[in-house]
Amino acid sequence: MSDISTMKNVTFPIPSFTEWEQAVEKSLKGKPFEKLYSTTYENIIIKPIYTRRDIESLAHVEQYPGFPGYVRGTRPNGYIQEPWKVSQEISATSPQEWNEIVKHDLAKGQTEIHIVLDRLGFPVISLDDMEIMFSDISLDQYSLRVDAGAQSLSFFALFAAYLQKRQMPFAAVHGTIGMDPIGTLAETGHLSFSLASLYDVMADAVQWAKNNMPHVKTIIVRGEPYHNGGANAIQELAFAFSTAVEYINACLDRGLMIDDIASRIQFSFAIGSNFFMEIAKLRAARLVWSNIVQAFGGSERAQKIAMHARTSYFTKTIYDPYVNMLRATAEAFAATVGGADSLHVSPFDEAIGPADEFSRRIARNTQLILLEEAHIANVIDPAGGSYYVEMLTAKVAEESWRLFQQIEGKGGIVKALQDGVVQAEVENVAKQRRDNVKKRKEKIVGTNFYANLAETPIQKANESGEKPLSLLRIDEENVVQLQEGFREKRWIATAVFMAARRATAREIEAALKGDGTSLNVEPIPQWRLAEPFEQLRKAAEAHLEKYGARPTVHLINIGNIPNYKARADFITGFFEAGGVAVSKSEGYHTAEEAVSGALEANGTHYIICGSDESYTDMVPAIAKALKQTNSNVKLYVAGKQAPDVEQSFAQAGVDGFLHIGSNCYETIVSFMKEMGVALDE
Repeated sequence: MSDISTMKNVTFPIPSFTEWEQAVEKSLKGKPFEKLYSTTYENIIIKPIYTRRDIESLAHVEQYPGFPGYVRGTRPNGYIQEPWKVSQEISATSPQEWNEIVKHDLAKGQTEIHIVLDRLGFPVISLDDMEIMFSDISLDQYSLRVDAGAQSLSFFALFAAYLQKRQMPFAAVHGTIGMDPIGTLAETGHLSFSLASLYDVMADAVQWAKNNMPHVKTIIVRGEPYHNGGANAIQELAFAFSTAVEYINACLDRGLMIDDIASRIQFSFAIGSNFFMEIAKLRAARLVWSNIVQAFGGSERAQKIAMHARTSYFTKTIYDPYVNMLRATAEAFAATVGGADSLHVSPFDEAIGPADEFSRRIARNTQLILLEEAHIANVIDPAGGSYYVEMLTAKVAEESWRLFQQIEGKGGIVKALQDGVVQAEVENVAKQRRDNVKKRKEKIVGTNFYANLAETPIQKANESGEKPLSLLRIDEENVVQLQEGFREKRWIATAVFMAARRATAREIEAALKGDGTSLNVEPIPQWRLAEPFEQLRKAAEAHLEKYGARPTVHLINIGNIPNYKARADFITGFFEAGGVAVSKSEGYHTAEEAVSGALEANGTHYIICGSDESYTDMVPAIAKALKQTNSNVKLYVAGKQAPDVEQSFAQAGVDGFLHIGSNCYETIVSFMKEMGVALDE
């Protein structure tokens, strides 16, 4: 014990990279060191270890939070004095229900009122709707975020008219009431208004807000349409930045200054499942945006990006939906570590239907736990200094800047969408994702891995509070008065004036559509990663409901349990991913027993499971006897065999081999078609 003081001062020697590499190569037992490398969907090669040497050339690493470049954050003290806004999107079936939900959720910890008009659940048509929605809500105490879609004019007018009626100062409102026409165009493929008229409204909203609502942003740039189409992080950033530059140029052409424009823009990014990539994406976004605004001559203040984040819709599942809580938690953690200014955590039942009180509470509390119990806000840029994250940040920034320049070189984001360039870029990555999911190289727990066929599905009421818009009367006199004001280039002021005199959103939109010009492109399909297998599950369930049984494959297990269990378990998981039932057998020790058991099962598709050694004699014997008795049955072997073995088995009657390299989705589709299962085309 007398040596304790000496022991305290002893340190372990720091191994060199060469020593570590030698130890790894030894443990790999002859396999190449490069086997430990992986490549992301962004085509970034990830090494198994990073050291100081990897970041020595990165200029941004020595920056401090709150200083130009802003990789480490736009505020010197991070979240310490002002945490991110808990900005849960809220929908309902009516203005009254929405009002009740908002008041309840604000009392339970939400800090920003969040509306996405396209997903609100009902149309905001009149000043009466606005009065019901915001009744007894203190708008001067909470931030407001409104994603108005392609145009914000009608909502802006009704909201401003409501504030006037309440005699509430415009300057007391904080947050965002933003429009993103290009995001809508990419997502839906259609704009009902001309881009010129939308840019007129956008520029006027920037100027009007500067003079009347100085704390409100009026432009939103969404990365979600690209993310939900399957795009990688670099594509999401590049297309978003190209969109923002399009908006900047449009507003500059209409006489505005760069500082006024940049300070009115809020970006919105989806946060996917690649934890460190998403952290790097948000950090890189700050650096790239700073460079873009600087190139336009913007001030340091204008170079600070405003970022909203939402956990990914793309990664969520219909089956085993409670696992979505874990997915959303990891994504929310990445968003806060990355430094988002506000955050929406998607409810676990988002892919199934509108959120209820329970799913809203879990999503909201996910944020509150990160804030109050995990103390994320107590550390400024917690990822800063990580060799891996800093390298990844630099690489994402560099590659997104390169792609951004390519899009600009092709004429900008609108031209690239019209020419199909953006859609092709996204589809290239989406195809990789689909293929990897179908082959189960990319695992989705509860869907293509560890599916639970016995789970009780969540039931959602199919309710809609939407008014039939076609039945709402339009006052043509109001439309004419609005058009007169628009011709004088007074979009916001005219719309607010008329909304206060009971003009409706329909009438404002009709006046804005005056020239009848619209824009169409090929939309970027919005999908979820789990959809291919969810479609198979639904087809299997429909078959069950119609015929009283699921489509079923039968196992022919050979030998004792240790002999066949691993492959039997693999095959079970393989087919259950598509909703196909797996009928198991005891281990057979002779070919005669196996054939007798198979015939007794009276199935159509059989898979032999056992060890390679047991296959040698048993498989040919089983195949020949089974096919002689019933030539219509399909017989497969679990596990990949040597080419000559596969050939001999095939000659005996084996129809195929199922193993880890098999395309799970395509195999199940083939089996289902042979079984007569109706697949939804």
